[in-house]
Amino acid sequence: MSTQPFGAGIIGIAHSHAFGHMQAIRNSKNWKLIGVAEPNTELLAGAREDSRWEGTPWTSPEALLSDEQVQMICIETDPIKSLPYALQTIEAGKHVKIDKPPGVDYPLLHKIFAEAERRHLLIQMGYVYRYNPAFQIAYKAIKEGWLGQVRSIVCQMNDMLSPAGRQRLDRYRGGQFYEICCHMLDVLIWLMGEPHRVSPTLRHSDPVDDTLEDDVQATYEFDEAVALIRSNTRNGERFFHIFGDTGSIFINDPDRPKMKISMASPRGDFQAGIQTVPVGPSVRYIPDLDDLAGAIREHREVEHFTSEHDLAVQRTLLKTCGFKV
Repeated sequence: MSTQPFGAGIIGIAHSHAFGHMQAIRNSKNWKLIGVAEPNTELLAGAREDSRWEGTPWTSPEALLSDEQVQMICIETDPIKSLPYALQTIEAGKHVKIDKPPGVDYPLLHKIFAEAERRHLLIQMGYVYRYNPAFQIAYKAIKEGWLGQVRSIVCQMNDMLSPAGRQRLDRYRGGQFYEICCHMLDVLIWLMGEPHRVSPTLRHSDPVDDTLEDDVQATYEFDEAVALIRSNTRNGERFFHIFGDTGSIFINDPDRPKMKISMASPRGDFQAGIQTVPVGPSVRYIPDLDDLAGAIREHREVEHFTSEHDLAVQRTLLKTCGFKV
């Protein structure tokens, strides 16, 4: 099996994850950066003056899509504009990573997945907690029954916004939930499956003269459990707490995870009782891209996250934000 790096490109730099993905591609042994394309001339001019982007091999979307060196393209446009480029990437015979959330056109997203399957190409979504070590442990705990039957999950995903950030999010139905809470929703559906009932509350509470839904929450009902995801812009607090019949898991500050497990009986490497679990740092982007490279080499899907999962997340997100799916 060849271990030569795959050629990668990036279309768009408007997304907040764009620069991180460029760094990850450059730092990964599995990828080689071929080019970066920004269709918006104003954004491109700004990037050319930004020292962070110094040395970037700028090109056009058309050049990337036709370049035989490029096996995968990251779509890092504004989320609303991502899906047409994702479809073009698949139609050009290349794998694609679509940063979150993947637009609002569910039929188009479904078409992209169907076309990728027909062409034996892979799609990966850009949710940041998928390869987080704390959530990997939580997944194992739930699947192996360490906590008994999970009964409730409570998540907070706050994000303090600048005036420019508020203006950007105010264009989206669902506001804060659409842009920020999608990360927690991705994990929730990974752990619990697709909910059968969604009950959102999306409101504007900050004393700011705009219409941004900045104080949001949604309840998700499963067969045996209820989950709550909340978000506001007053501080940066984030956590993911899981409660079962015989145990619980607390993941606080998941970007720098602090984890506690409480169990009635010892399971795996963990004792009964309450214990702090050292999980180390959560590295973004590189684990995702390395798994994608492995999936391409081994002719498999990316670990854990199937097309069915990705579509379930998008259906649930759009329902939460008030779209009909």
